[in-house]
Amino acid sequence: MTAETSVSEPRASLDDQLRTAVLRVVADLQRRYFSNPRDTYVAARLAKLRRAGPSAPGSDPDVWADTIGALPERLCQGTHTENEPTDFERAAHEAITLYALHQQSRSTGVHRRGISLGCAVRRLARATGRDEAIRRRFQVVATAGTSAAVVHHLRALIMLMRSENIPLDYAQLAVDLRQLRDGSRADQVRLRWGRDFHRATTGDPENPAPDDLPAH
Repeated sequence: MTAETSVSEPRASLDDQLRTAVLRVVADLQRRYFSNPRDTYVAARLAKLRRAGPSAPGSDPDVWADTIGALPERLCQGTHTENEPTDFERAAHEAITLYALHQQSRSTGVHRRGISLGCAVRRLARATGRDEAIRRRFQVVATAGTSAAVVHHLRALIMLMRSENIPLDYAQLAVDLRQLRDGSRADQVRLRWGRDFHRATTGDPENPAPDDLPAH
């Protein structure tokens, strides 16, 4: 996994900008999808995002606006050459296309602020009654040696969440995926996932923050 270090702004501030940008896209898609179920435009946007999931960020012009085009310019600059996406672009592309996969054929919104990946996987284990099998799947995600492998195994978990109607905070997932690429932050992400997965039931955020956009 790679990390970009040439951006002068504090990394926490950049991650906040990533979180906000992804939240804007996902919240807009979710709001439009449920405010007018017959809206063919948003249905087409989601379908294009699902198809673009396995592709490299920026390689599919149909989803530029909802992925790399949704980010502030500073998140599209780094130590990579101009021909390579930044870690922020990769994380945004991955999180937003995974959201589109998760939302497919669901009657409720699958993005919910405050539901971390560890918490969502814990709920999945309880819902399926397959604690050990789900824990092993989650460990594979957490210990995968490449970013591509992380996303590959994460897709399988998210499809299980879809079948059980379990929501996830996709803005936070984008930040997690970005930080996993940062050697200095990857272990912190795994620690956070592990704590949330093993948290007692009473600690689950059953009433997480609303899905609205951040205040200006």
